[in-house]
Amino acid sequence: MGPGRRRDPQRHEAVLAATRELLDERGYTALTFSDVAKRAGVTRQLVYRWWAVKASLVSEALFASATPEWPTTFPGPLHTNLEIFVGAIVDYACRPDVRAGIAGLMADADADTALPGLVDGLLTPLRASLTALVDTGIRRGDTRTDIDIDLTLNTIRGAVTMHLLADQTPPDVVVDHVAQLMTWALTRP
Repeated sequence: MGPGRRRDPQRHEAVLAATRELLDERGYTALTFSDVAKRAGVTRQLVYRWWAVKASLVSEALFASATPEWPTTFPGPLHTNLEIFVGAIVDYACRPDVRAGIAGLMADADADTALPGLVDGLLTPLRASLTALVDTGIRRGDTRTDIDIDLTLNTIRGAVTMHLLADQTPPDVVVDHVAQLMTWALTRP
């Protein structure tokens, strides 16, 4: 948003909530700024002024204000901790609005598309959660000390996304499989 008046927080959240509801009901492709505006009780022009493209609106609706609290304490052992962490990501990714939104974003967004909320609302908290998991494992002596947190997080996110969206693997199978693979990866020299 350029210079001018600040966004009204109530209307802003109403638009984001309407976006999530419509993603859940109709999916990404059928989502229109007109329908979002009508559901939120605002004008279509307001939605266009705040978000230039649908991908930016959906990104902010899913990642800036609707993400869960990610786990920050891990009781151990490593495999259990990974099940907790991967399970939280899978639970979030299985929400109908998130599933529809991510599939649409993967098809619609490109490198130049602004994806508000993605870094601050999703990736940074997920990174902090994974860092806590790895640090706990290192203190207990069951996790390697040379873990690349960003690469590990991207590997987990990519596996979860592809299994849930592309081949529609059952969520419990995804959690078990990814946790097993990551346990192996985080303990091997």
